[in-house]
Amino acid sequence: ASEAETTVRVDTARLDEIMNMVGELVLVRNRLVRLGLNSGDEAMSKAVSNLDVVTADLQTAVMKTRMQPIKKVFGRFPRLVRDLARNLKKEINLELVGEETDLDKNLVEALADPLVHLVRNAVDHGVETPEEREKAGKPRGGRVVLSAEQEGDHILLSITDDGKGMDADVLRAKAVEKGLLDKDAADRLNEFECYNLIFAPGFSTKTEISDVSGRGVGMDVVKTKISQLNGTVNVFSQKGAGSKIIIKVPLTLAIMPTLMVMLENQAFAFPLVNVNEIFHLDLSRTNVVDGQEVVIVRDKALPLFYLKRWLVPQAFHEGQREGHVVILTVGSQRIGFVVDQLVGQEEVVIKPLGKMLQGTPGMSGATITGDGRIALILDVPSMLKRYARRF
Repeated sequence: ASEAETTVRVDTARLDEIMNMVGELVLVRNRLVRLGLNSGDEAMSKAVSNLDVVTADLQTAVMKTRMQPIKKVFGRFPRLVRDLARNLKKEINLELVGEETDLDKNLVEALADPLVHLVRNAVDHGVETPEEREKAGKPRGGRVVLSAEQEGDHILLSITDDGKGMDADVLRAKAVEKGLLDKDAADRLNEFECYNLIFAPGFSTKTEISDVSGRGVGMDVVKTKISQLNGTVNVFSQKGAGSKIIIKVPLTLAIMPTLMVMLENQAFAFPLVNVNEIFHLDLSRTNVVDGQEVVIVRDKALPLFYLKRWLVPQAFHEGQREGHVVILTVGSQRIGFVVDQLVGQEEVVIKPLGKMLQGTPGMSGATITGDGRIALILDVPSMLKRYARRF
């Protein structure tokens, strides 16, 4: 007798619906946790902490049903690389690591294009021709390694090649030539910051246009796409030895850990993935460099912005003397934001802003906080683009 079928096909819309319900449950749990802490009733606190555990387990279980192995995206690369290598007359060995790593179905689809672009880039711009490699004392065949692994509630994807690497000085000169930076600012960049210049809009070091990965157009698009997924992308390189691009994205798009802050009496949430550190600052100890207010953190000058000036301008007044500073990492840059009050860390369910507010610069959605208020979730890269001159 044939065995009974053990799988059921489920429409993803239905899974999305369940995920939304779990999201609502998380909000109610947050509210109850807040009330349980204030009640001082031991039995109530115990029940709430049990609910907390069950909700977390349910959330994990529902997320697992939406997971797919990244193999679905990785599967297209062997042929892509083979064809590219043939066109470019290069010898390339592609290695795939961690194909069984699972992540949210929507993420698998969203990552397909950026990964294709980055792999093409590694093959076209990174790995040299067999003749050049022999001259440099390397094996004729280049290596491109595409790997995926889970780290906590994030997925790390990396694209590594053993090609010619990048030259920080060439990138500096190009940034000045394109008018992205002035000479002094370019000279102050360290190597890591130079490599990450390739994500600046309109930045391309390739002089001749290739029909393979275009004219370097698209690296900024890759960065934007990864930012939309609340992820980060960084480049590491060694001249003559190769480059490595690391993408870090959350496992799911529906529920996100955030840092809640207050401006006046309105709550805002920073995605926790961007938050680096927090401290209290005497604002009379800031400096101005190139017309930009900066704060010195461990001998490094970081740009400092008053979030209130942008988001609650009617309540902002110049003479603020002290405040809490949240240091965020955006791409390769660290930036300080002054806020009125820190509320704490909170897992939030992202709700779209609705038709009226859709596309508001600097906002990626809204949520309901543990004490029942509405908080706006900040999209830091788009906020900087909108309000800060240089980002």
